[in-house]
Amino acid sequence: MPDIARFYGIVLVYYGHIIERIMYLKDPTAALHYKFIYSFHMPFFFLLAGFVVAPAKSTLPVGRFLRQMAASRLAPYVFFSLLLALMSLIFPGHYVVVDLSSAKGYAKGLIATAMGFPVFNIPLWFMACLVVVEIMHRAWARLVAGTAGLFAVVVVCLLGGLWLNQRIPFLMEGKNFWIVNEAPVMAAFYLVGVFLRRREFLLGNVPRPVLVFGVLACIAAVMLTFDLNQGPFRLFQAVVVVLGAHGNWLLFTVTALAGSLALLYLARLTFPARWLLFMGRNVLILFCLNGVFYHYINGPFADWFMRTFEGGAWLVFGAGVVFTALSLVASVPFVLLFNRFIPQLVGKPRQSGPLLPALIRE
Repeated sequence: MPDIARFYGIVLVYYGHIIERIMYLKDPTAALHYKFIYSFHMPFFFLLAGFVVAPAKSTLPVGRFLRQMAASRLAPYVFFSLLLALMSLIFPGHYVVVDLSSAKGYAKGLIATAMGFPVFNIPLWFMACLVVVEIMHRAWARLVAGTAGLFAVVVVCLLGGLWLNQRIPFLMEGKNFWIVNEAPVMAAFYLVGVFLRRREFLLGNVPRPVLVFGVLACIAAVMLTFDLNQGPFRLFQAVVVVLGAHGNWLLFTVTALAGSLALLYLARLTFPARWLLFMGRNVLILFCLNGVFYHYINGPFADWFMRTFEGGAWLVFGAGVVFTALSLVASVPFVLLFNRFIPQLVGKPRQSGPLLPALIRE
């Protein structure tokens, strides 16, 4: 079930990023779809990370924990950041955060990436924030061992993090350090995932009518609440986690939880086809590869689409779906290539490959 849920999540990431570029061209349908997806899809990934984390991970000795973190999280972050930084030397792309026309711009970009904001591969901000969230989880492992302690930490992190980000636009003021300002908010969802796994949520035999009802009820909750959240936001009239923009704290929380649960119910309801499991097991690579589309392909496609078809609700939706499907299919050969030759750098640090040894041996 988690692998299929991951796949549904990455579909929303790819769709959301192409819809974002159509939204820039003043299409109202794209703006609505963007607000819908962004209201829950990134909190979902953090909730799912907590759902699948091994309980023993939080009890590892500090040195071993940090080695695992470096191998499984930082190695892909560095590899895919450098890969796109090298691509930017050859191909012009969409890099609005830094000016890459000079060596000074590249130096600024590398410094920002080292500080946890990957300007050469924007989608990797999730990896940066996840590193901080998992370090936090390791630090408070004893506090969240019981249900009461876990939910106390959830409340403190959620409300404290939302309050802090509402008052200080960290990223926009150049105060970012590994998305640490947003980590408490996402840690709350991570802990909800931990709680759901402890309760074996959807892991046993669940009647199919219950799953169908769960999907429909959660989707209805998202539909009814996402547009009620009118901010205040930043830059866009939508929740954007990386900007620390959540809007109304209650509506944000309800919508994000409902959307996350909808994807879990839908995944449990879905037949586990081999191709779905394959895509889900390689979501980390797909997430990192999305930077190629984000910086180089989505923009030209959106420009071409709007010049050719002039938008329209169903056309925008259809274009987003088709482009998302083609993007994911186009990524598969690179997934196979990376898994074959450098699995250690793409989230599989215990595997050895023809070019590098395993990064973790214990």
